[in-house]
Amino acid sequence: MIKIFILSLVFFVFSNVSIYAAEIVSVVQQEGLLRIELAEKRDFKILPQDDPFKLKIQIMDIEPGILNRKIIFHEGLVSEISAQKSEGSSIVDILLTEPISFEVTKQDNSILVLFDRVSSKTEKIAKIIDLFVERKDDGYEISIQADREIPEPTVEREGEYVNVRFSNVKFEAEISKDIPMYVRRDGDLVTVSFLITRDFDIKPLYLGDEVLIEVAKKEVLKEPVEKEKPVVSVTPSPLPLAVNSERTISLDLQDADIVGVFRLLGDISGYNIVIHPEVKGKITLKLINVPWTQALDIVCKTFHLEKLYEGNIIRIAPVKVFQEEKRLLAETKELFKKAEDTQTKIILLKYSAPDKVKAAVEGAKLLSPQGNIVIDERIRAIVVKDIPSALKEIETFVATLDKPIRQILLEARILEISSTFAKSLGFEWGIQWAPPDSRMNIVGSQAGRAVSGGTTPIAINLPATSGAVGTGTAAFTIGYINASGTFALDLRISALQETGKGKVISNPKVITLDHQKARIVQGETIPYGEKDVQTGLISTKFKDVAIIVETTPHLIDEKSLQLDVSIIKEDLVEFVNIGGVYAPRTTKIEGVTRVTLRDGETLVIGGIYKKKDSLRESRVPFLSDIPIAGELFKSTGRDENIYEVMIFITPRILNL
Repeated sequence: MIKIFILSLVFFVFSNVSIYAAEIVSVVQQEGLLRIELAEKRDFKILPQDDPFKLKIQIMDIEPGILNRKIIFHEGLVSEISAQKSEGSSIVDILLTEPISFEVTKQDNSILVLFDRVSSKTEKIAKIIDLFVERKDDGYEISIQADREIPEPTVEREGEYVNVRFSNVKFEAEISKDIPMYVRRDGDLVTVSFLITRDFDIKPLYLGDEVLIEVAKKEVLKEPVEKEKPVVSVTPSPLPLAVNSERTISLDLQDADIVGVFRLLGDISGYNIVIHPEVKGKITLKLINVPWTQALDIVCKTFHLEKLYEGNIIRIAPVKVFQEEKRLLAETKELFKKAEDTQTKIILLKYSAPDKVKAAVEGAKLLSPQGNIVIDERIRAIVVKDIPSALKEIETFVATLDKPIRQILLEARILEISSTFAKSLGFEWGIQWAPPDSRMNIVGSQAGRAVSGGTTPIAINLPATSGAVGTGTAAFTIGYINASGTFALDLRISALQETGKGKVISNPKVITLDHQKARIVQGETIPYGEKDVQTGLISTKFKDVAIIVETTPHLIDEKSLQLDVSIIKEDLVEFVNIGGVYAPRTTKIEGVTRVTLRDGETLVIGGIYKKKDSLRESRVPFLSDIPIAGELFKSTGRDENIYEVMIFITPRILNL
């Protein structure tokens, strides 16, 4: 135990030394001088300040120390001083009682603020030195006294506050605890505000060095009051706007009676307090600069109490009391509902479907136990039979639902781009040999004419052809190669190169309702046969080979919407024989997305791209293998097909 005590004592001493070594130790105000004493020497700088009543000094590398809490002076040129820590330094805030010139210097471990007392304004300014409240039978009287004659103030009433505004004065009086009040300074203007309920009238009186404010209850003329049904509200209401809920208070109580604490908070807030008999107990608390509403909440939560605002009255009771009140109120309402007579109401609908509205009313559980609802599709109406209170609620609900649905124009532009390229080269050889006085006759050159005519087959046929286009036509005849004209040779060179580009643009438009799907289809419908397995009969079926765009819009606001988009691109490849019946084989690309667009913006969907590239070669055996000359006995070709689709969707919100 002795070791623990010694260690604790050492820790306490060293901790206090470390804090003391870098903090503000004391603040002393003397005649025309403010001394801020530091534990160690530190540098400082004056921060710029627009308010002539305020002075800010930044002291480097030091803790606020004694200025962690605000120090208030009741006399002298300084009324308040405090400090806040800021990035290793301390910002000292000094509030002056009047604008005055000053000089800040450093002396040993102290920072001195020297004030210029040679100021005519200081000598002439008046001071409010006393403020007290005297209670009377019909109200009370507020007296504000100065040390000399003061300019006549303005007295105005704002809601539940009376504001007394003085110019060119200092306020040095002690704030009264008999009535809620606060003092605010704005430049040369001092405002003293008193909380007075609307049930009181005020009469100000200016006496030169004193201002009297007489507060008396209003005279109420008795008039016959019509009997009204009592209205009971069990839901806590917000604070009235006229009451300043942010007003702060400081309390330091020990074993205080909770009822007295609530009465004190009522006096501070200006509310009337009604406390349930079951509210009992003692409380110890210490609150500094806390809003009175927060203090009230803390006390209630500590004792499991609930508060209820009813006008300018606060009811405080245990939670179970309010729960019982709510239960009794609900039972009373239910009994009244059962006692009411039912009525029938026909509600005509303009835009909504009757079955949808009926389902919404039933889902919202707006019908009473005696209620019933049916629909009439013929006149687009719902027929409701229920008690009057439920009918009124249902009418309001249906009127909210039966609103026109916004329409959206969906404009689609579908761009199909195709490109083809074909290139091929080939040769055709013809020969004719007809020796004189001989029975042998070899003809392969189309009866001795040019290769382009005749019906006789040629000797070697390697024409240039393409899978996409026809045969090339370029030929010439070499002619007879002997003088007697018995041997002829001709040659045809067939060459082909073809390029094709195509573009198909379509611009379909469709209008749809909000949250309703729109569908656009562009393409072909291909018939094909389908064989019945049992009977063997063949029936005709149809297959859509097309671009299908499905879009569902969802409005977000007047200028933007969300689109659910589904795209399917399907192409025919070939027909396949399946059991003697030819069925189409297709390729398909599908995409689903969700995007958010502004009105008039365009969604671009691309990447639907297909490219086909093929090479062919035909040759004569053996002859085509001869170097160089073998090229005359070959035919080569190349086909290239490119296909691309781009889709642009532009939604436009239509006005009602």
